[in-house]
Amino acid sequence: MAPSSGPDSWPFGGEGDGQVTAQWAGGPRREVLLIVSVDTEEDNWRPARDGITVENIREVRRLSRYLDRLGVATTYFTTYQVAIRPWAVDILREASEGGGTEIGAHLHPWNTPPLEEALLPRNSMMKNLPAELQLAKLRRLTTTLTDAFGTPPTAFRAGRFGLDRDTVPALASCGYQVDSSVTPFVSWEATDDGPSFVGAPLDAYRIGVRRDVTIPQPGGPLLEIPLTCGYTRFRSARWRTLHQVLHAPPSRALHLAGVASRLRVAKLTILTPEAESVRDMLALTRGALEGGVRHLQLFFHSPSLQPGLTPWITTAADVDRLYAAIARYVDGLSKMASVRCATISEARVALWFGEGKGEREGEPRAIAGSRGP
Repeated sequence: MAPSSGPDSWPFGGEGDGQVTAQWAGGPRREVLLIVSVDTEEDNWRPARDGITVENIREVRRLSRYLDRLGVATTYFTTYQVAIRPWAVDILREASEGGGTEIGAHLHPWNTPPLEEALLPRNSMMKNLPAELQLAKLRRLTTTLTDAFGTPPTAFRAGRFGLDRDTVPALASCGYQVDSSVTPFVSWEATDDGPSFVGAPLDAYRIGVRRDVTIPQPGGPLLEIPLTCGYTRFRSARWRTLHQVLHAPPSRALHLAGVASRLRVAKLTILTPEAESVRDMLALTRGALEGGVRHLQLFFHSPSLQPGLTPWITTAADVDRLYAAIARYVDGLSKMASVRCATISEARVALWFGEGKGEREGEPRAIAGSRGP
C-alpha cells in the first residue's frame, strides 16, 4: 500500500490448537471465511521512481512455509516493480506451487508506466489520475503480470486503497472480477486526497460502473471483497451508529474518537498484525462475527517481512512478533468460529458470487490446526 507517512497518518489508531469445539459467549459456533492477503511490493515505503529495490520478496519463502503450516491460503497482490524482476517472480512462483495461493494485481501508480504524471503526493492515489491514464497503467500492470506468471490476474487492489468510481470501468475492461481496496469506516480524504469508504458494507457486494463504490449495485461488473475494518466494541450491526456518534461535529471538536480509542472504550481497527494487537484484532473479529459478517480479511505488506522497511517493523524481533501474531490470531479465531480459508478469487465462489463451486475453481480449506513455525 505504501502510505506517504507512518502509522500516525492511519485513521485508526489466548493460544489454542485450532481444534477447539466449545461454544463461546456469542452462542453457537459460526462459519466464516478467512482471507489472508499480502500487498507484495517494493522495499521503498515512500512513493519513488528511482532507487527501487524489492529485496523483501526474498522473505516470501519463509512466509509461504509458515502460512502453509497454518493451513492458510494467501493472495499476493503484486506490483509492477516486483513483476519485472525475474528472480522475484521465481520466488512467488515457488510459493504458488503447492496450491492455496493467488497472484493478484496491486497498482502503485507512481512507478507503473506510463509515467506521464508528476511525482506528487496527490498523484499517488489512482483515483486522482485521468481515467485514460488509470486504464493505461492498469493495462501495463496486467500484461506484465500475465507474462510473468502465465495467467492473467482477476483480483485487484489499488495502492494506498486509491479506488474510485472511474477505476471500475478500467478494471472491467482488463478482465478483473474482484476488487479488494475498500476499507469500511475509514476515510483517506485527509491523506493526499484519497477516497472515503465510510458507509461501505462489511460483506462482499457488487459495484457499478462510475457509481459510488461504497454503495452496492446489483448486477455490477465487479465484486468488492472489503478489508475487515470496524470497532473493538459492540457487534458490527451497531458500528455505523457508533461511527456517526464519534465523528459528529460536536464529537470531533472534543476529539471523542481519539479519547474512546485511548481509553479502550471503542477503537477503530483494521485487521492487520502490523499495526494492531492480537487482542484488538480478536475484539474486532468478535463484533464482526456477532453481526453476521461472512468473511474476514487479514492483510499486511511484504516489506514488513524485513526489518527497517515499514514504520511498524524495525527489528528482527518485530518480524518474529508479526509471525507470532498471525498464528495467535488464527488460533483465537478458530475458538470463535468454524474457519475455512480461501484466496480472493476462491472467496468470490465461496460467497456465491461465482459460477458454481468445486475443486477446479478452488475449494476453501478448513483450518486443520494451528502449528508453530
